[in-house]
Amino acid sequence: MLVPVVDLYASPEARAPAREAIRRLGLPFEWLFAVLLAVTLFAASALLFFAVAPGFGSIWLEPSNSWLLLGDNRPPAGAVQFNALPWFTQLAGAGAFALIAGSLAASFYFLRALFRCYRAGDVFGAAPQRHMQAAAVALIVFALSPGALQPLLRAVGSPDRAWFHPHSLAVLIMGAGLLVFACVIALGREIERETKEFV
Repeated sequence: MLVPVVDLYASPEARAPAREAIRRLGLPFEWLFAVLLAVTLFAASALLFFAVAPGFGSIWLEPSNSWLLLGDNRPPAGAVQFNALPWFTQLAGAGAFALIAGSLAASFYFLRALFRCYRAGDVFGAAPQRHMQAAAVALIVFALSPGALQPLLRAVGSPDRAWFHPHSLAVLIMGAGLLVFACVIALGREIERETKEFV
């Protein structure tokens, strides 16, 4: 007498088309954010170098803007050379710049890590959620830092008053949106876990 065999667990199915599409899109975005990270770090390092190393170029500040001058270019009227400012003003300015540029670089780093997870097929795992939250926080810091640091810079005598930038609002919205998407991923994780546990 033949006894029927009944599977207690569902047999593995082929990967969902949507998940495969996410995996394919992960690679170009992973490389894009890697390039943006490298460019940001290089540009920030170059600007700090020009700010403190006279003879190669110089950074000039005025209330409405900052200028990198190379060669025989003349600074705008009323601008002050960065390395002519008092040392504590230079230190505060360099620290503020490092925080702003560093937060932008951090956002690219975590976005690269996020798409690396997607490329590996991990969409609703803990790692992509963590990377998305970190990228969101970094973008929010990048957007709010110029305004938040302005009282400190004014207190130490920095001539830079350009604390509001049109792109800051867009970046702030992007960061807040990523935080919401991270919550969506958390919900997706719960749904996926409940689905796998259901027999």
